[in-house]
Amino acid sequence: MEFESTRRRFIELAGASATVSLAGCNALQGGDGDGANTGTGPQSQSADADSATVTVVVEPDQTQLRERQQEIQSELQAGNLTQSEAQAEYRTAQENLAEDAITSFEERATSDLGLTVDDSISEAGALLVTGPPAGLIDTLSIESVTGILSQATFEQIRSQARTETPGASE
Repeated sequence: MEFESTRRRFIELAGASATVSLAGCNALQGGDGDGANTGTGPQSQSADADSATVTVVVEPDQTQLRERQQEIQSELQAGNLTQSEAQAEYRTAQENLAEDAITSFEERATSDLGLTVDDSISEAGALLVTGPPAGLIDTLSIESVTGILSQATFEQIRSQARTETPGASE
């Protein structure tokens, strides 16, 4: 049985974009190129020069998701679920685990890294996060984080999430 994986493909593409965006993470520093933050020139960021806003992408616990998928497949094979019910169960499992990943990230980011979560798109696992550049980079040490993207990417993800309808196939 094959489940719809449009969200998974999106996360994979977002992860690839993260690699590219990390190459330009010097823009997060807001400095003059030598690591010093002078607060002058075109790179200075208003009064809050020591913080930046980025999109952080998280994914659900893949082990738990695989376990749930196996349970659903067993139920399908036993005849206890139809194909559409199995897909609905799988989507629900994905959504619940994604919400768990977001909640876990929010707790750790705010308490341990001094970050602020400004907004989130749970169906895409995307969060708009503000804080010091070092804290933003430290989010990469959180297991569920798959990438850091530009702030503008958050609105692109929101737009894409709005155009996708549950149950629609591509």
